[in-house]
Amino acid sequence: MRVPLRAPVTVRELIGFRAAPSRLRSALVAAACTGAPIALGYQFGQPTLGLIASTGSLAALYAGNGRPGREARAVGSATIGLALSLAFGSLLAGHAWIGLAGNAAWAIACTAVCAVVRARVPATVMPILLCAVGSGLPPGQTLVRGAAVIVVGAMATALSVVAAFGRGGGAVRHPVPPGASRIRLREELAHLPFSPVPLMALRCGAAVALAGSFATLVDTGRGYWAMATAGAVLARGSHLASANRLAFLRGLGTAAGCWLAAAIAAFGVHGYEVAVSLAGLTLLTELVIARNYAMAMVFVTPQATMLVAAASHATAVFALTLDRLLETVIGCLAAVAAGTLVTARWALQQRRRAVLAVLAGAVRLRVDPGAPAVRDSLERARERLLLVRERTAGERRGVRSAVEALDPALETALRIAEGVLASPEDMVWADDALDQMRQVPSILVAAHTSGQSEQQEVDAVRAAALVARLESMMERPAGHEAR
Repeated sequence: MRVPLRAPVTVRELIGFRAAPSRLRSALVAAACTGAPIALGYQFGQPTLGLIASTGSLAALYAGNGRPGREARAVGSATIGLALSLAFGSLLAGHAWIGLAGNAAWAIACTAVCAVVRARVPATVMPILLCAVGSGLPPGQTLVRGAAVIVVGAMATALSVVAAFGRGGGAVRHPVPPGASRIRLREELAHLPFSPVPLMALRCGAAVALAGSFATLVDTGRGYWAMATAGAVLARGSHLASANRLAFLRGLGTAAGCWLAAAIAAFGVHGYEVAVSLAGLTLLTELVIARNYAMAMVFVTPQATMLVAAASHATAVFALTLDRLLETVIGCLAAVAAGTLVTARWALQQRRRAVLAVLAGAVRLRVDPGAPAVRDSLERARERLLLVRERTAGERRGVRSAVEALDPALETALRIAEGVLASPEDMVWADDALDQMRQVPSILVAAHTSGQSEQQEVDAVRAAALVARLESMMERPAGHEAR
């Protein structure tokens, strides 16, 4: 699979809407949880605390179409993560360079954790955002701020659970073997050091650090915007193709959003009008973001400027809007720069490991076709292979050219996984794939960079042993292979 370094962005993508599941329920919950605390803050003379508390509404964005219990866990976990992020950022407030290092470390940790637990979209975006926002607040009141986020997040959790009951409980639930979640988590942790996740996390941390450093050096005044932007651009994939695309869409959407922010500022929005306006913008953002990312940024920009203006009582809103545009450009450029931090050796190693994991998983499932845990393991190995294929094919040109030599091995491994998963009891499907299976070891040993020949040979030997075992199974009933 070849992914272009700079995938063209069409006019249709900029102004049209792509198909996506409805997010109306989560959008309504997020809007309600945004407006309510802000209105209460103005009512009781604590507008800044109300604005901070409204960030707990972001937990509603992690809602899906699952059953009530699953929605409660997803949104509740997001609430805890967001509160911890804001509290950690608040502890960093008032310390420019320490705060920058802390934000980068938090970005690394959030990226790794979200990958391991397979957090729902928006995954790392919101924890990185809230940590950055917290570090930009005046020092103090850390516990109060964290508690305020938890209260609003709890409200979002309750409303999300009610919405799950309202839609009839979501999709049909398939039986899960006892302890399957713990087994899956252990396996994810075991594969973590050898997966693309560490590099993804480091690149995200590097982007946040780079954006924050430049913003601090030029004294833009709101470096948290730049750091949050860098994290958001890399949230959907740290490979260069994804970073380039999202940076372009985010930058263009922010530039257009500055006009909307200026128009709203011209009307002089104050008090309860702020609560209503931010709730409406939240609703629009959530409804649009999955269908048109650039257009969603049009609504995010006035949200950000209005929140800061209301919290800091700023009157120069037009200057604030220009700051937002500048910080966005800095964050996007930092994310693109971090997207180049990869070597061909790493990419080739990731592809080889993914191929070997699939071959080993196919052997295990063929030996024990009735074990759900073994089947689940092969499915996850296949998913990792797909992820590695996509990410490495979207790296910079030199890396992409190097990994293309392994494309046939990846395609064969995917074919083996799909065949064994579809028919673990026999291997009739393998007759047509036998020649390709036999070529996998030679493909693995042929594609290498300097200093990798020894590892290439080790991987090729392992691949040859696994392919030979699969080939021997073609004539035997499933489950009769010696374990």
